[in-house]
Amino acid sequence: MARPATDLRARVLVAARDIFDARGFDGSSLRAIARAARTTIGMIYYYFPTKDDLWDAVIEEVYQRLVTDVAGILAGPGPLRAQLRRMATHVASLADGDRRVVRLALRDALGCAARRQRLFERFRRGHIPLVLQAVTRAQAAGEVEPGAPPSMIMFNAAVVVVLSQLVLGDLPLPGLPASGAARIETTLELLFHGIAGPAARTPAR
Repeated sequence: MARPATDLRARVLVAARDIFDARGFDGSSLRAIARAARTTIGMIYYYFPTKDDLWDAVIEEVYQRLVTDVAGILAGPGPLRAQLRRMATHVASLADGDRRVVRLALRDALGCAARRQRLFERFRRGHIPLVLQAVTRAQAAGEVEPGAPPSMIMFNAAVVVVLSQLVLGDLPLPGLPASGAARIETTLELLFHGIAGPAARTPAR
């Protein structure tokens, strides 16, 4: 049966995003989501057979756009450092709703192995191969350590360059650069050149 032409699905996704964000997956109920979306639980089941399906759909709506954006950034000119700068700038400028979805996806996935596995499988079909290809090109060009496992470079780049932009601006930490651009440049410098000082770089006798 064809689904009716309505904005109900979009309303449910917005309501689910807000409630998942506020209460976490386990603390959220379909009844509360239905009430916030001004519909019934039966209509939610019409679009999303389970709460897990609804959580996946909330993530997918934002993730599809992010994968498209990442593909465009990594296809652009410049070395890996420039591409990572553009990615970090893009993440830092995400709309509030999209930032909340990224955060709730990571938070809820950490607490459940099944959700974490589903998220990882989606990443394997999304941004992971794109970033790995960019890292491999950078290694071939001598931009990064050629002997390092590409997956480890990708993981460190994602954590240091991208995820840090989701939280650093909200933390009152002393000594943080005042502007987002300065934080990104400092993050990139640490990623590409490390934190070791002269004493650590001097061979032990």
